[in-house]
Amino acid sequence: AHGGTSLFAFVTTMVKSAMVLTGAPKPAFYDGLLQQSTIPDQVPETVNGWRSVEADGVNLLPSEAFIACNQFFVPSSNAVAFENRWANRTSKLKECEGFISFSMLRRDIKAKGHGVSPMGEEEPTYVSTTVWKDRQAFENWKNGNAFKEAHAEKKGEEPKEQPQQPPAPLWSKPPVPVFYESTLVISSPDGA
Repeated sequence: AHGGTSLFAFVTTMVKSAMVLTGAPKPAFYDGLLQQSTIPDQVPETVNGWRSVEADGVNLLPSEAFIACNQFFVPSSNAVAFENRWANRTSKLKECEGFISFSMLRRDIKAKGHGVSPMGEEEPTYVSTTVWKDRQAFENWKNGNAFKEAHAEKKGEEPKEQPQQPPAPLWSKPPVPVFYESTLVISSPDGA
């Protein structure tokens, strides 16, 4: 699990990593709300639940997937409307070349356990995570029709009467995108 290096090198890396922390780690727990995935063409071999790979301790492992996340900061008063917007959305992700999986996650603020601290306003309440074969597959989706259709205003609906005040935004600040290159992907024959 530590990349094939010696135990000393592994412990040294962990100690150096811990020295940059400004406090104890703050675990965050999320509930999975919406999940979709494709069935993989091939499933990497695992040994006791872990990937068996060759690592030389010098070079980075090859990228196996690209992860695009959006962190949403939704006040609890807008949670139901936010979840309904996503649940009622038409998704064409499975039709996109290179799409692997999508998850919408809601922060579990009731989680009790070692080191769990109260959630601050600087922490996202929801995270969407989309896994792609590679960055190019993500860029193709982002610049294609499926993205435009998913993010467009609903067309063909009757205009509604204007409310006295505009509705409050569903989030307290704009979503924050976060991107990762993934190594050591583990999936099942049924998908993510």
